[in-house]
Amino acid sequence: MFDQKTLVILMTLLSEPSISLYALSVKTKFTIKELQEQVDSLNQYFRSKNLPALIVSDGSYHLPEEISSQAQKIIEELKEEQLYLAQNERIYLIFLYTFCRRDFVSNNHYQDFLKVSKNTSLTDIKNLREVMEEFDLSLTYTRAEGYAIHGLEKDKHRLALYAISELLKEPIGFWALHHVLSAWDYPNKFEELMKRTEDYYNAFQLTPIQHRLEECLYLILFILYRYGRVSKHAHLEKDKFPESLQSLTEIIIQDIASTFPLKKNIELDAKNYLSSILSGCFEGQLEGDDTYFQHLTRSVVEKMEEVSLLNFEQRDKLEDGLKRHLIPAFFRLKYRLFSTNSYTSQIKENYSDLFELVQAGLKPLEEEIGYPIPDAEISYFVVHFGGYLHQRPQSYLPYRAVIICPNGVSSSLIIKENLKKIFPKIDFIHTSRVEQLTILDESNYDLVFSTVEISSNKLSFLVSVLMTEEQTQGLIEMVAKEFPDACEDTIILEQVIETMKQYGHISRESELRSALRTLLQTKENRKDVKPLLHELITEATYQTSSEKLDWKSAIRLAAKPLLDSGQIESSYPEAMIAKVEDFGPFIDLGKGIAIPHARPEDGVNKVGMSMLVLENPIYLLDDPKHEIRLLLCIAAIDNETHLKALSHLTAILRENANVEALLASKSYSDIKNIIKQEA
Repeated sequence: MFDQKTLVILMTLLSEPSISLYALSVKTKFTIKELQEQVDSLNQYFRSKNLPALIVSDGSYHLPEEISSQAQKIIEELKEEQLYLAQNERIYLIFLYTFCRRDFVSNNHYQDFLKVSKNTSLTDIKNLREVMEEFDLSLTYTRAEGYAIHGLEKDKHRLALYAISELLKEPIGFWALHHVLSAWDYPNKFEELMKRTEDYYNAFQLTPIQHRLEECLYLILFILYRYGRVSKHAHLEKDKFPESLQSLTEIIIQDIASTFPLKKNIELDAKNYLSSILSGCFEGQLEGDDTYFQHLTRSVVEKMEEVSLLNFEQRDKLEDGLKRHLIPAFFRLKYRLFSTNSYTSQIKENYSDLFELVQAGLKPLEEEIGYPIPDAEISYFVVHFGGYLHQRPQSYLPYRAVIICPNGVSSSLIIKENLKKIFPKIDFIHTSRVEQLTILDESNYDLVFSTVEISSNKLSFLVSVLMTEEQTQGLIEMVAKEFPDACEDTIILEQVIETMKQYGHISRESELRSALRTLLQTKENRKDVKPLLHELITEATYQTSSEKLDWKSAIRLAAKPLLDSGQIESSYPEAMIAKVEDFGPFIDLGKGIAIPHARPEDGVNKVGMSMLVLENPIYLLDDPKHEIRLLLCIAAIDNETHLKALSHLTAILRENANVEALLASKSYSDIKNIIKQEA
C-alpha cells in the first residue's frame, strides 16, 4: 500500500533529480527513517513495472532518466493505487471538498474521494463536526440537499483557511489541495496565481510572508470557486484597503475568470473582503500614512516595558521591526483570518519566561481588535522581543552568515535563534529576502542559510524553520566540512558520544546529542542562570510593617533587605523614588500592588526581589487613587535575568485569590506555598 509520502518524494525528485538525503528530508519534512522506508517502497514499485531503481551515490539520490521520461504516467498510476491519509488530513479534506462542492454530496462521494470504507468516512464526519463546532458551524445531511455546511459565511471561510493551513504544514499539503480541486474538475490555478502575484509584489516592492501568501491564495481560489455555486458573500462594507491590494485582487479574479465561469459581478464589498485576506500576507505598511500603526507599535513597546521592567535602548530599531510584523498581524486578527502556527510550542518552550509578559504587553493591540489574541499570534511577537533581548556582541566571531527566509521576519528570527544555538561562532548579520541577496556586499558574509534553493557565489545550506535532530546533525556535518573551526563544540560533542559508545549502549542518541549540545553552549549562555521567584522572595527578603509610612519611606523600607545583603547600593532606592517623581505612579499594577524598580546602572550589584506587606496603605505621589498595600521591589542586572521570576509573579497576580492571600499575609510562611506553586 502506498501513501501520499511516496508521491511527494517522487514529485520532489522529479523537480530535483539529484538531491542529498539531508536536502530531501528538509524539502519533504520527512524523517530519515521515513524517507528510507518510502524510497524502498518506491523502488519496489519501479521494479514491479520493470523500471530502474533510484541510484544512491555519495549520500544522494539520483533519478534515472527512464523514470523522468515517464514521470506523468507513473504519477497517474500511483494516484490510482490504494492511498492512505491520516485522519486529521481526511477531515480537513472532507470540509474543503464540501466547501467548494459543485453538486450533491453523499457519504458515497466521501468514500470515493478519500478511498476509505463507509465506517471510516462516518467516523471522519463525526470528528469533523466536533472541529466545526469550534467555528460555530455544523454539517447536516438531507436526502434533498446531501451534506451541507451551515453557519455564517465568514466562519466557513475561517475554517477553510484553518484547514488549508493545517494541510500545508504536512508534506502532502499541495497534493491534497490539488486533489480537492481536481475532484470537482476545477482548474488548479495556484501556480499561475503565485507567479502573477510574485510579479506584482516585486513591481510594487511589497514584502510577502510566503507561507501565508500560499495559504491565502488557496483560500481565495476556493472562495471564488465556491462563489460559482452560492449566492452569499462575506462582506466588509465599511473597510477600504490599499489600492495595491485592490488591484491585485482584481488581477486574481480576472485570471480565474479566464478559465472558469465566475458569477458575472462580484460586488465591491466582496472584493474588499478578498483584499482583507491578502492584507495579512505582506509585511510593513503597504502605502499611505502609517501614523496609526506607528502609534500602536509604540503603545505595545511601552506596555511591554511597563510589565517586564525592561529598558529598550535601541527603541527605533525594535519598533521598526515590530511594526513590520504588527501590520499584517493586525489585519489577520481584525478579520479572524489567522492561520495556524506550527512553531508555537517551540516558542513557548524556548521563550517561556517571555510568553506571559508579551501576552500582557500586547494589551493595546488586544483592545483594538476586541478579543484575546491567540497563542499562535502571540508567539511571533515573543520571537521579536526575544530576538532583541538575545542580541550579543558579535565582533569577535570568525564567520558571518546571511539567513534567507521568504516567510517573513518572524520565521527568520526563529531560524536565527535556532542557528545561533547550533553555531555559536557564526555571526548572523542579516535576515533577507532572496532578491535582497544580490545587493549585499559579498565581502560582508561567508555563507548563507536559506529555506529555499538559491544561487550564490558563497556556500549555501538549505534549512527549515523547525529542524529535527536528524536534520540538525546533517547540517552540522555539512558546515563542519567547509568551516571546521566554526564547529569546534560539535566536534567535541561527537568525540564525547563516540567515547560513551565504547563503554556502554546509547538507546536515545538523538536526545542525548541534543542535551549535550545545550551543555556546550557558549560561555555567555552557560552563565545565564535565571533565578526562580521563590529563590528571590525568601524569608530574608519578606517583610511586614504596621507603621504609618509615606510612600517614599515605604519604598526605602521595601528595598532594605536588598541593601543589607549588598545586592543594591544606597543609590538604588533613591533612583526608584525619582522614577515615580519623574514619570508618575507607573509602578502601580492595580489591586493594591506596586513594583518599584530602576535601571541596573542605578546601583544594582546582583539580581534581587523583596516584598513588603503594609498594614496601613500608602498613596503613591500622595494621590488617593493610587493606594498601595504591597510593594515588590525588583533589582535587575540586565534585560533577561529577572524575567523567569517576573513571569511567574505575573501569573500568580492574575489570580485574585493569590492577591488576597499576599495582601493578608503576616509572615513568610503565609506566602511561601503561593510563590512556589507552578507558574
